[in-house]
Amino acid sequence: MVKQGLHPSHQRQAERLAKQTANASTLHATTGQVTYVAGHKKNSALFISLLEALRRRYRRARNITLILDNYVIHKSRMVQSWLAENPKFILVFQPVYSPWINKIELLWHKLHETVTRNHQCHNMVPLLKRVRYFMDTVSPFPGSGYGTARM
Repeated sequence: MVKQGLHPSHQRQAERLAKQTANASTLHATTGQVTYVAGHKKNSALFISLLEALRRRYRRARNITLILDNYVIHKSRMVQSWLAENPKFILVFQPVYSPWINKIELLWHKLHETVTRNHQCHNMVPLLKRVRYFMDTVSPFPGSGYGTARM
């Protein structure tokens, strides 16, 4: 997704940034509210920061149930240790190889269609700003006019 025609050193830097920039998000099943966090790598620490954001957002909730895919970071020892100290979280894992069940996949598709596919950004900074703008304005999903938003 990096724009062609960049100087080779800038191209490599942009590709490195693209690989190092990750989002983790949740989609509230009833309200369509999106909660997301951004980090440098898609790893257990990023997932835990998402869990902490959810804990702050829904601090009065007795339980927080998450329906997840079987990505390794969702089941790591680091996450299991964090969950042992935060018993209000209940993780439910989807069957393997069933992304069509996961409603957040629709959000990722719209992000790609609206922002990242065929973008005209010359480097990662404006592209990441557009991604963050999308994520900040997409709630409630679907129904917020995200597809018609001017990027």
